[in-house]
Parts: sequence; structure tokens; C-alpha cells
Amino acid sequence: MAIVAEILLADRTLPLVGLASSMPSNNVPISNIIPLEDGRLLVEVTVADNWRKAFEQSVDTQPEIVDAIEIGRTAEGWFYRLTIDDESGLVVSHDHENFRGVLMNATVTDEGLRHQKVFSDYDALDTHRDLCAAHDISFDLLNIAADPENPGEPDQFGLTKKQYRAISIAFAQGYYDSPRALSTQELANELGISGPSASDLLRRAEKQLISQTLGPMLAVNPRAQ
Repeated sequence: MAIVAEILLADRTLPLVGLASSMPSNNVPISNIIPLEDGRLLVEVTVADNWRKAFEQSVDTQPEIVDAIEIGRTAEGWFYRLTIDDESGLVVSHDHENFRGVLMNATVTDEGLRHQKVFSDYDALDTHRDLCAAHDISFDLLNIAADPENPGEPDQFGLTKKQYRAISIAFAQGYYDSPRALSTQELANELGISGPSASDLLRRAEKQLISQTLGPMLAVNPRAQ
């Protein structure tokens, strides 16, 4: 089942973050990211009319931008194609040969890269997160939905909002990794509750997810019990 995830890679060393920081809007919308065979990135961006001059002045000061080609004006603004040297591991962490995912939209901000992708399944999303971690790129899962046609609607699998937020943060920040990257108390601090309350939230969320997964199968095949 395809899923849609909104992800923030909060890393100021990522390509174009310096460019976004210099813009009046503090962001640069991206329409496409294409890894090149030489390890560089081909990034297609759109710039609003009133920020075009600031963009062109800033492009010349960004050391990672090897080439910038103006393609022309579109309904949304001016369209540019940038060739970028990438030393951050961003290319490898988005390599479609390692996981099945399609970029829907992306924006570089002064924090990092915020993007929305369609993944073939949860394993593909997990692989993307692991690739980011392997290159020390911060991965923050902002939202997840199971319906690509309605990506703004979170798929909560019968969870309450508190349970969903708790288990989403736990997953995104490595609570289920081995070794564990996030402790129960750290999760509790993130949620603003006590350690026992965080533990109870996770236990109830996990029970709900297991019942959603195994419940239908047990109903059809009672021997599985």
C-alpha cells in the first residue's frame, strides 16, 4: 500500500540552504531533484518575480552551485536549473535504486530540506530514514498518510491523536532502533508528559496497531490464535 510522508531533513549543511537563507522568503521551492552519474545533483527550482534579482545575486555566492541556467518564466515564476556539488550524502539518501519513492514536492528552507514523497510501503520509508541516518542527515517525520490522493489526511489506524503523535515521534527519532536512539524519558520530555505516561501511550498504540494488523487475520483463521 502506497503511503505519503512529509519529511524535514533539518541540516544546514545540505545543498541550497545557504541560498534559501539569503532569500527574502527564506525558502526556495524545488520541482525536481535528479542525481547525476558524477555524484552531482540537477535541481530545478522556481523563483517568484519579485525575488528573481535577489536569487541571481545569491546564486553566484554559493560554493556548491556549479552552474545555473535560466529556463524561462512559468505561471508560478522564473524557472531555473541548477547543477550542484553534493558532499552531504543527499544523493545517496534519495537513491531510488535503494528504495521505491517518488518526490511530490520539496522546499529548501533556512533549516534544511522539507519534502513530501510517495513511498511504495513502510519498508521503503524506513530505508530512506536509515540512509539519511547513515549520512548523519537529521530526519524528522512531520506527517504520514496512507492515501496518496489525500496526503493531508493522516492515517491514524484507529489511534488517538496522542497515541499517534507519541508513536510517530518514537519511530522518527529512533526509539525502535537497535541500539535505541531515543529513551522513554526523552520521548516523555518531547511530549511534555511523565515517563510512565509515555510508556503507557506507546503500549496502547502498539496494541492498537497489532490488533489492526492481526485482528482481521485471526478472525478469518482462528487457528492462528
